[in-house]
Amino acid sequence: MKGIKHILFFGVLMSVFTCTTDESKVYNNSDGRFVRFLVVTNSNNEILEFPETRAIAPTTSNYEKRDLKTLKIPVALTSEPFEDTVTVNYEIASSGIENFEIFPVNAVSFTSERLVDTIFINFNERWDSTLNPEIQLRLTQSSDPNIAIGMPNSNAQNNEFNLFFEELPELTYGFETPNQVEIIGNEGEVVNFSVTFPNGYLATELDGITLIEEVSSGFAYSLEQLPLEDSDQIDYQVTLNESINIDELEFVLQFSLIDLDNFVATGSNTFTIKKPVIVPRDIDLNTASNFYDVSNSFYRTFGINWMDFNEDNNCEWRDFNAFTVPVVVKANNPNAILFDDMGTSDESDDIYHHAFRIGFVSPTSGNTTSPFNLKRWFNNESTSEENSPGFNIAEALEFFPENGSSSTNGLVQVIEQDLIISGTSGNSYVIGISGSGTYFENNSGIFEIELELNAFNQELFGGTRTSQYRIYNSQDFMDPELLTIDCFEPIDL
Repeated sequence: MKGIKHILFFGVLMSVFTCTTDESKVYNNSDGRFVRFLVVTNSNNEILEFPETRAIAPTTSNYEKRDLKTLKIPVALTSEPFEDTVTVNYEIASSGIENFEIFPVNAVSFTSERLVDTIFINFNERWDSTLNPEIQLRLTQSSDPNIAIGMPNSNAQNNEFNLFFEELPELTYGFETPNQVEIIGNEGEVVNFSVTFPNGYLATELDGITLIEEVSSGFAYSLEQLPLEDSDQIDYQVTLNESINIDELEFVLQFSLIDLDNFVATGSNTFTIKKPVIVPRDIDLNTASNFYDVSNSFYRTFGINWMDFNEDNNCEWRDFNAFTVPVVVKANNPNAILFDDMGTSDESDDIYHHAFRIGFVSPTSGNTTSPFNLKRWFNNESTSEENSPGFNIAEALEFFPENGSSSTNGLVQVIEQDLIISGTSGNSYVIGISGSGTYFENNSGIFEIELELNAFNQELFGGTRTSQYRIYNSQDFMDPELLTIDCFEPIDL
């Protein structure tokens, strides 16, 4: 192994810890004082970081590395309180791979308040899997002779950790989603965004390369690439160098990705910063609140979509529903309405909602909902948020009351953005959405949206697909008359 250098990605996990074992047994001091590797993985082959490792789950001494992201290996100490810092030495052996960095070097440390430390391994080369690369770590000695190395378990002591390497997948990159952000337009306003690398990247391959370039600009700004801190994204910061105070005009700054050797661009290839037109509206109407219920995290709007879901050459209204949420904004947003002052006079913790925007987001972390019935547009779609973040749309629709003051009707607009949706086989697609329609309160007191959605993807739709919707804030609605226009069938992803 080449000389160990300082690692770019540094951190120490701080918390009090109680170990659990791979046999669902909880160890305590009656079992003795010991230190061990605490490697627990999830269904995506990701090593869990403390405190996620509190969950009782099997530990492993072997791990197969499938990407270039920094590897974080937890080491845990089970011990009664002690006064002095305890250090535990470890040895490294490797074969078939040379250019990597490890921190901390040769030893981990523990205190009474911090019983978990982490070994970080950063990779500086694309390994050759045909060489069967391997790294072995072994805990060897504690500064406290009363602390044993490994668990009191002859079958799984976890005093050794073996790292194996699979063939690297295609290295991809793209802008984070959502791929646009709105600004107020104040001089000095700052916007942060990232170019993501889902399978990691090598800093040496990107050193001195500017990843993005300006497509168009409607205002003066400065752009800074921030220091490298994460192995799966590179962060940027835009600062406005002028004040934009013309409400009647839209101002747009857009960046695109440059082509990178040895990387494949996926997902959104543009990122937009927009100062929108300010439309005079009475925020006390709080039109958006007609379509969500903050007291019910599982509140849904209900709708119908004109399509041939059964693939029998018959068009029909197809029912769907989607979890519906408010859009949280800053206090200085011109459409901000106070939702919760948190019971204090401190305004810094106040929560504001956009009076005219709603989103469609699952209340369960990692899961998704079905905005605009999109899940039924496809077969073999992946529904996890990690693979298909486009099935959660944080800001989806915006309402424009008639004359800015009507409490019963007006126009509605789809917030233009790119959605990333993937198939179960791993193929991913970027779908650009836009659209518009009207909304009104009907005779039953139910708000109804009539909407036309445009979805663009050349590979999936051959261009733009246009679809018709009716969306309601209650499931007690009557189906409208059938349309006399063509519709579409689900597409295999």
